[in-house]
Amino acid sequence: MEPRTRLSWRIENVRSGASADVQIYGGIGDPWDGVDSATFNSEVRDLDTQVERINFLMNSPGGYVNDGLAMYHAIQGLKADTWGYVEGSADSAASFVLQAMKNRVIAKSASMFIHRAQGIAIGDEDDAFALYEMLKENSLTIATIYAERAGGTADEWLERMSAGNSAMRGTQYRGQQAVDIALADEVGIYSRNQIPTRIAATTESVEPADVIDLSLIPPLANGYKPPLPTDFTRLVAANLSVAPQGAK
Repeated sequence: MEPRTRLSWRIENVRSGASADVQIYGGIGDPWDGVDSATFNSEVRDLDTQVERINFLMNSPGGYVNDGLAMYHAIQGLKADTWGYVEGSADSAASFVLQAMKNRVIAKSASMFIHRAQGIAIGDEDDAFALYEMLKENSLTIATIYAERAGGTADEWLERMSAGNSAMRGTQYRGQQAVDIALADEVGIYSRNQIPTRIAATTESVEPADVIDLSLIPPLANGYKPPLPTDFTRLVAANLSVAPQGAK
C-alpha cells in the first residue's frame, strides 16, 4: 500500500521579477501527511531565481526536526526578500522554520508553541539512552536558533521550551506575545499585492487632427479683441438671467 502523501504546501501567485506566495499548511517532514522538505527546498530555490520576494503563509502543527532544519537553512540561503506570515499557528518545528525568514508577521489571534524535541524509543536501555542523547542535542539546536534570532541565551529558551506540568510541556505565544518575546517582528495579516493595471499599446491607426485655419480668426488690426474672463461671466449671467456679481 502506497503512502497517502498529501501535498500541504503550494506555490501560487507567481509574478516574474516581483513576488510569489508559498503556503506551508500541514505537517513538516511527515511522509504520510506533510511537507516533503526535499521537494520543498528544490522548488523554493528554483523560485528564488524568478522573484524578488517570497511570502510564506503558515499554518502548521510542526513535524520532524531534521526536515524543519533543512527547510530553515534553505530559506536562510535565499536571495529573495522573505516574509513569513503566521495565519493559524506555527508550532513546534514550524516555529523555528519561521525564524529563517527576514520578516516575521503573526496574526493577532494566531499562535506559536515551542517545546523540547520529542521521540519514541523501542528497544533496550541503550536504545532509550541513544534517543535521550539525540533529543537533548536537538533541543539545544532549536533553543540556539531562538536565541540567535530573538535574543537571550539557549538556556533561557530551553526553560521556556520546558515550561508547564502537562504531558506536552512548552510555551505558547499568541499574537502580540510572540512579538514581545521577539519570535515575530509585528502583528498583522497578509494581503496579496495587486498586480498593477497595464494598459496595452493600441495598434489602431488614428486620424491626424484637423489643422486650424488661422484665416478664420479676425486679425487684431481689424479691431478684433480676444474675449476676457469678464466677458464670459457677463455672457453666462445674461443667459441665466442673473446679474453678474457687482453689476448694477
